[in-house]
Amino acid sequence: MHTILMRVYQIMVDRFSTGNKRKDAALALKTSRRRMGGNLRGVENKLEYIKKLGFDAIWLTPISEAAEYNGYSVLDFYKIDPHFGSNKDLKQLVDKAHKLGIKVILDFVANHVSNQHNFFRSAFRDKRSMYRKWFVFDKSGTYKCFLDVKTLPKLNTENDEVINYLIDAASYWIKEFGIDGYRLDHAIGPSTKFWSEFVSECLKLDNRLMFMPEIWLTGIKTEHLDTLWFLKNEEKLRERLRAILFKNQGKNWDIIGDSDAEEFAMSALNNIFKTPLDFSQNFKLRRQYSEDKIDYSTEHFAFADNHDMQRISWILKNDRNRIDNSIRKVRKFKNSVVYYGTEIYLSQKKDFGKLSTFQDTECRRFMDWGSVNDTVINRFAGILNGQ
Repeated sequence: MHTILMRVYQIMVDRFSTGNKRKDAALALKTSRRRMGGNLRGVENKLEYIKKLGFDAIWLTPISEAAEYNGYSVLDFYKIDPHFGSNKDLKQLVDKAHKLGIKVILDFVANHVSNQHNFFRSAFRDKRSMYRKWFVFDKSGTYKCFLDVKTLPKLNTENDEVINYLIDAASYWIKEFGIDGYRLDHAIGPSTKFWSEFVSECLKLDNRLMFMPEIWLTGIKTEHLDTLWFLKNEEKLRERLRAILFKNQGKNWDIIGDSDAEEFAMSALNNIFKTPLDFSQNFKLRRQYSEDKIDYSTEHFAFADNHDMQRISWILKNDRNRIDNSIRKVRKFKNSVVYYGTEIYLSQKKDFGKLSTFQDTECRRFMDWGSVNDTVINRFAGILNGQ
């Protein structure tokens, strides 16, 4: 495993900045199930701020054209979502980031697409479609999807045409824009055959490219195991994971988490992905484990929270000293990720458990730029520098 030494600032593009101070002020701390207007120019305008905080990389949630604001329901792998901007906007962002010594990591979704994607619509309507084998249909016409989300049909990542298409799409962003790496969404979904080829081909274009795969089993039930293709043809691994999931079902993942399952999945995929996002360490941090139970020597990317989790500020009851101490633990890792807004103690108004749908919009509130000042910057930069 190679050492990267990276401090990454995660940005949900739609919730970060519109590039217009007045609009940003009107949106501050609000949330929605729909688009709010954050864009690539807004991110570019804040790069100096991110550098002052002490970060040397940014991770952008998916910017490809998608059916929803979060970008994970892909409609076109080769096109920037017009709500976020243009090719020119991304090129300017990457160029400016590189001048500041900031790397740019894009979120890439290989497991599924939107059910409105043209390829899936063709496959769903016509059994003879050339794209029928790009997805996984049974004899009744039912298709596999991301967990139970029918709007996100699963791609057949054992099909050579799909493999080549996705690798070509990933290569496009590397060659055309000079991005520095990929955060890989739901990396336990596609097959190991796919990921091996994906990683190999991307590294041929840039051997310094970094990968941050999401290896996370929260929300995974035993009935979902047949959609986790890293287990395909690995019956012993499948049964081991089944036993772990069954043992830990029903726990409050916000505090306890399924560290056993995360560590198991990470070890199973470690030969392909050298530096996964470390959800097992995340759970330990959120439980406030004693120092001797946290492995700071790992080169996996550790973090306190992200766009799918209740914010660390909420978990720690908005206690600023405890939040700062949690980030001090995160920065002890060689590689770490901090979610946008943590520096201003951005929190939420409701517990996920009290919401029946769209729980994650609570942790995706619009950045409050009115709370940013030199004191905030200096305090947070001090934390990242070990003060």
